[in-house]
Amino acid sequence: MRSSTKKQRAPGKKGWQKKRLFFIFIFILFLVVVSLGTRYVRSFQDLQNKSSWAVNLRNASQIAGTNYLLYGLVENNGAADIEEMFFLNYSPEGTSCNIVFIPGKILMHRLEENEEPSRAQTEGEASESAGSEDGGTEDEASKEDTILPVYTPSHFYNEGGGELLIKQVARFLNVPVHHFIEIKYNGIATLVDYKGGISYQGYNLNGQDYLDYFLREGEDEEPLTRALRRAKTISEFISILGENKGFLGISSLVKEASPYIDTDFSWKELQDNYAVFSTLVDPQSMIVELPGLWRDFDGELFFEPNRSQIASMMGNLGKKFILPRELISVEVLNGSGVSGVAAQVGQMLEDEGFQVVRIDNADNFDYQRSHVISRLEDIEPAKEVAILIPGAEFFKEPLAEYPAMVTVIIGKNFSF
Repeated sequence: MRSSTKKQRAPGKKGWQKKRLFFIFIFILFLVVVSLGTRYVRSFQDLQNKSSWAVNLRNASQIAGTNYLLYGLVENNGAADIEEMFFLNYSPEGTSCNIVFIPGKILMHRLEENEEPSRAQTEGEASESAGSEDGGTEDEASKEDTILPVYTPSHFYNEGGGELLIKQVARFLNVPVHHFIEIKYNGIATLVDYKGGISYQGYNLNGQDYLDYFLREGEDEEPLTRALRRAKTISEFISILGENKGFLGISSLVKEASPYIDTDFSWKELQDNYAVFSTLVDPQSMIVELPGLWRDFDGELFFEPNRSQIASMMGNLGKKFILPRELISVEVLNGSGVSGVAAQVGQMLEDEGFQVVRIDNADNFDYQRSHVISRLEDIEPAKEVAILIPGAEFFKEPLAEYPAMVTVIIGKNFSF
């Protein structure tokens, strides 16, 4: 009788198969993690413009602080309209930030590197004759008699993108731009739809509705008021979209947003500079409007800058306060009862370069000491005035929409 034998499995073979399956699983999981991680890292990296011109911006001298240009635009039928720009100057010590608002419809001349605008470019003066009196040709005439065409920031952007826009703004201000952030407002609609709609001020809005609200609300507002409202809205919008998203959700959100944001910053640098950007929506920040006037050209308003005042302002970069004296508005009130004293002080302040907007009597004539009152959260303008009013007491009483930045009340202790 033949004895039957049973084939024996090699010792440990079953255990090895289990280990092999486990290692295969771990390897696949590793590939998935690497794939997803690379995708999310790339979504963050897509925000950063690594072109040579963008990278080289930060190499400019920062002796007067670090300068940022933030601007928003709307794309329509293949063309872009620059809506508003903010120029931020962060002091070398990192203790203060000056903010200058630049309207999107500002009129600018095209300037080449190191080119200074002529008087005709600056003031818009025309030549009375094409040639010189000695029979010279137009080409031989003085450049002072040449009127160059004007452009808006939108013209520069549509011609050469952010690179040309930033170069021309830097040359116009005659200061370097070290960093920039460009926001295409059209992306708001995409992100709201990505979120699945958004509840805002009691309404449930889809992407286009929210964008229309964002762009059209407050059309009658002053440009600076509208720009600050938009900055606040964007801040709130980002906060809403980021709710309960976690890292993967934020990464996915960044991926959706990256086509609408251009900047020389990395994602980490954006986070590190949050304190600088948040000054835009800080109610205690003082926003300085670029000096100039709005003018009507064929039924459309454009902003004509005052170059001499801009030059004075830019010369103060790096200081705690950059506003030149001619842009500090002051009211002078007679609180002493001495006839004519308010007019005399008003004239003295005008001679010192301040803009005196009102001269009148105070609410009474019983002020024993002179007062200098800041009507702004930022007290620097009032301090500039106070040094010229001997024996004055200093107060801070901010009032929104007040016609003067500083109130001076002349008391009985005042003497020239």
